Amino acid sequence: MLTIDGIPILADEYEILTELRDQVLQHQGREILRKIKRTGNNIMICCPIHSDGQERKPSCGISTVDGKVSKAGTVHCFACGYVDTFEGMVAKCFGYDDPDFGKQWLLENFVTGENGDRPPLVINVSREKKIEKPQYISETELASYRQFYHDYMWQRKLTPEIVDRYDVGYQPDFRLITKNEDGTETVWPPVECLTFPCRDINGNTLFVSRRAIHNKNFFLPPDIEKPVYGIYELPKDAKEVVICESVFNALTCVAYGRPAVALFGTGTEFQYQQLKELGLRKYVIGLDPDKAGAKGSWKLKRALKDSFVTKLILPQGKDINDLSYEEFWRLPEIMF
Repeated sequence: MLTIDGIPILADEYEILTELRDQVLQHQGREILRKIKRTGNNIMICCPIHSDGQERKPSCGISTVDGKVSKAGTVHCFACGYVDTFEGMVAKCFGYDDPDFGKQWLLENFVTGENGDRPPLVINVSREKKIEKPQYISETELASYRQFYHDYMWQRKLTPEIVDRYDVGYQPDFRLITKNEDGTETVWPPVECLTFPCRDINGNTLFVSRRAIHNKNFFLPPDIEKPVYGIYELPKDAKEVVICESVFNALTCVAYGRPAVALFGTGTEFQYQQLKELGLRKYVIGLDPDKAGAKGSWKLKRALKDSFVTKLILPQGKDINDLSYEEFWRLPEIMF
């Protein structure tokens, strides 16, 4: 079984590769992984590295089980000699030389993780499922999280006022539970997390998202249709809103004096509709300055075409949570 940072990827390798091939074709127009076939404990694919990914016959093997030498997910092309981790190969398929990008794609599409420092990609919209009858989180559960402050809150530029207003909490023993192929469950070791209740426009808590304190994992419940985070907490007289990718970015904006919301990524059609229904005078796009953020920004612009839209120009390699108060207010803001 594939694991990313100790979190199991609960999907068949063939399914993952098929989704990877389809998303690269859909969003970049490139055809890769033309052939995918099982061979014993390996899956053979057309190598995405040499011949510009246009290899005709599969020469690249991916281990599906742990071996004496290599772990499940090890990629090895017998033609060009390319060796990589599975997440490294995923990143290269999208044109990134950054395994963290591949990790993020796998977590977002096949688990529930989300990286607070590098929010998830936009390319998983078709995988989201709707919950027909929301089961709201009880006040008893929320009360258990708000008993303590944690130093990590202040490290991420939160303030006591923001923590209380958004009901940010602390859970010392969150346990991820995953289902195995044989129907049994695996209970993973406890993780210290900050908790972020996500409410609908009426204040009902739809779910609780979690950010691990000692690593970059961000947990969302499975099979949810992600709403816009922070809609309920927007000031009633708000005339504008900054649209961010991650919760930390949105809360930093609020702490610095500008109303903001988060998309848990770069946006979905459901979230675009929620934003339009706010009927605000101005929408400010504050997505991260990377390829995913650029694509998400243009999609937001198209979705909000009948509104006044501007864009914050962030320094390369930084998101809003990385900026000081002075740096934030000096950001160029352009018509978009």
